[in-house]
Amino acid sequence: MKEQSFVELLEAGAPVSRLTEVIIHELSAFNLGKTVDFNFLSRQSVGGYCRSLGFAANRNWSMLVLDKIAPKSPLGPNVIPEKEAKAVLAQLRYAIDKGLLEPKMGSPQPDVISDFLPRGRRYKRAKTLGHLWEFQYALAVELEHGKTRGSNITNNHPLLTALVVTAHLAEDKLYYARIWEMETSGSLFNAQLDKAPVGPIMKENMRAKVYLQQRLQERVENS
Repeated sequence: MKEQSFVELLEAGAPVSRLTEVIIHELSAFNLGKTVDFNFLSRQSVGGYCRSLGFAANRNWSMLVLDKIAPKSPLGPNVIPEKEAKAVLAQLRYAIDKGLLEPKMGSPQPDVISDFLPRGRRYKRAKTLGHLWEFQYALAVELEHGKTRGSNITNNHPLLTALVVTAHLAEDKLYYARIWEMETSGSLFNAQLDKAPVGPIMKENMRAKVYLQQRLQERVENS
């Protein structure tokens, strides 16, 4: 019996975990050189996946600009709403736990999401640290691979955006703490060159520097 396509599963009301399985299976097949149709990337399919994650009906990421998907946070950068980030993180965890996704950088890195999970537990033997905000920020950063910069690869798909995040976390679990500091330092330098006001970006840069130092210290203490 032929397996149902992503679109057919959407129409049948399949659970989001099943949709996640199909997407990763299709990507794996493509990685092996097989032909796939990527029908999970259409605007309608992205919207269906968003609804399956529990997003509001007007939260089809493929139809929204960055500032609508990820509003500015009080700390400065754009971040994905907490509820949506939790839903996406749950699917990453499901994919890792089921062996559908195997993050690695030379050697396997199964604990790449542990820093974002609720604090005080263990995940793949690593301590969980409760930095969900950092994951909210990470998703917003990787929307640059969607429709925001003129080179659309992911069509703002939540799971594909999260897979980009996972790839970077396999390099360095502090990747996004470092990125926040680096990007604000760059913005501050450019503002100074342009002789533009630097007050707000300087404040954010200081927050980012403090946050990175805290995360580095935390890593030392947990090593």
